Amino acid sequence: MAWNQSSDDQDAATRRGAARTPKLGGRLRRWRQRWSANPGARGPFYAAAAAVLPLSNVNLDRINSADFQSRMFTADAVLVNVTASIHYQYADARAALFAVRDSEAVVRALGEAAARELVGQRRIAELLGGAARTPLANAVRASLQQPLAALGAGVRVVAVDLTDVQVPEAVLPSQRDLVQAGEERDKTAREAQGYAAEVLPAAQATAQRQRLDAEGYKLQTIGAAEGDAARFDQLVVAYARAPEVTRTRMYIETIETILARSRKIIIDGKGGNTFVLPPLDKPADAAVPRAGGSAGGAGAAAGRAAASASAAAAAAPSPELASPDERSRERGERR
Repeated sequence: MAWNQSSDDQDAATRRGAARTPKLGGRLRRWRQRWSANPGARGPFYAAAAAVLPLSNVNLDRINSADFQSRMFTADAVLVNVTASIHYQYADARAALFAVRDSEAVVRALGEAAARELVGQRRIAELLGGAARTPLANAVRASLQQPLAALGAGVRVVAVDLTDVQVPEAVLPSQRDLVQAGEERDKTAREAQGYAAEVLPAAQATAQRQRLDAEGYKLQTIGAAEGDAARFDQLVVAYARAPEVTRTRMYIETIETILARSRKIIIDGKGGNTFVLPPLDKPADAAVPRAGGSAGGAGAAAGRAAASASAAAAAAPSPELASPDERSRERGERR
């Protein structure tokens, strides 16, 4: 009885499986027909499968590198070869795969652009020095990270190494001339500044002294002119009172002024012997007239006559200085 029940149960199970098998086979056939008839419906399946496969291949811990070598111009128009290596890692696997087509190419292009801009802001002397490369590399890394973040590339820049900054061989002679010219320019500028610092105070002192001298000369000239004007006013008053005396006085004062500025030889023509008093600033033999010859005798006679006239004029008392009795006697003699 029990065996019969077990056999019946097995038969029932077989019948149920046989009934389900045609149904499952029919579904698979229909799904296969639909897959073959509509290729466009395969896209979501492929996309899902592809997404699962690359995401599993992105290593977020690995440090990747993108190298470049390019020629760039410095701030003083010097051509240099810049070699650099950019180290980066993926921070977001999905963004790294789907935001950009080629992350390494994008990092390389943006890094070269950032380095070109920063190199163009620095002089060649600064770039060739080893101490300036570390700040420049840090600046390139910071400048590179900004556009990558704006693109949503899912890339984080770890470091930038400037492995080499050199001047090309073809432009080395011109570069040396340029550097030498820059050094000479700086030297000339320093010398000019030193000369200006030395000359300017002296020129200012000289100008100040000349201004003071001019002010003194101005005051002196004005004072002399005012004194002359005052004396002329007094002379006008004196001339109005005594014209003859004033004219004589003016004549004598003029002669005194002229004779005081000229060289004189005094000759005493009285008697048989001629005594010559030479000027003190000349040798005695240069002032003594030579004897002999008619010309010499005539010259000596003329000299004696002039000396006599000068001595008589010098001995004659001035009308202004003469006493009243002498002036009366002179008027009586003239009558």
